Amino acid sequence: MKRYKALLITGASAGIGKEIAYTLAPQTENIVLVARRADKLETLAKDLSVRFGVNAFALPADLSVSGAAEQVFEKTIELVGRPPDLLVNDAGIGYSGDATEIPTESETKMVTLNIESLMVLCKLSLKTMYARRCGVILNVASVAGFQPGPYMAAYYASKAFVLSYSEALAEEARPYGVRVLTLCPGTVDTGFHFQAGSKRGFWRTLFSTSPEKVAWEAAKAILLGFPDRIVPGPINKAVLFVERLLPRFVVTHLTGKFLKPKD
Repeated sequence: MKRYKALLITGASAGIGKEIAYTLAPQTENIVLVARRADKLETLAKDLSVRFGVNAFALPADLSVSGAAEQVFEKTIELVGRPPDLLVNDAGIGYSGDATEIPTESETKMVTLNIESLMVLCKLSLKTMYARRCGVILNVASVAGFQPGPYMAAYYASKAFVLSYSEALAEEARPYGVRVLTLCPGTVDTGFHFQAGSKRGFWRTLFSTSPEKVAWEAAKAILLGFPDRIVPGPINKAVLFVERLLPRFVVTHLTGKFLKPKD
């Protein structure tokens, strides 16, 4: 008997979201895969169905548009006949460059995707999870959420929201038997940096983690019941430990040096 009846996962067409879908598929009866790229979702849904005997549904949606999250939640119930008892909020995007040069429209859509849609899906899911006294939510934040990020200021701030919001919800949800987990990866070998307009560079390549490794760490925490904050990789854990020992302005300055676009 599979552990979860319905998994809703955003950002499922590539990277961490796609790998989490593969990792959790053996434990799930139904999976609803959400992203903008319909062709990749359809291919993934077919492969998951063949490999794991799971009912996989492709649900193309643009969560950078206000109101899309509510529609996704309603459509999920239509497709599988029930709200999700496992929600993975992986969809996210970032932009790199001088704050005055990044188009306001782009960052506004980013805030809707990274913050608003995540929050809406959490709130809708928690209502039904509280009623059933069970359920798990995994929100994908980042090590970026632990400090300001000059030249990626809005993205870093959005991940700080995800981290703080998720940890607060975890405390609220605990009495109801519901878990809210926060995944905080560092640099991951996906297309994120290309989309963000930032260069990988030597250090980012050196410290990069594979999406398969990150997905496994997340799935392990979900299935074992601990921890609620997942920071994959010893290097990322060490960096966060050192940051706690340094003054905030020093961390901000060093992060800016690391993120500043090369001429």
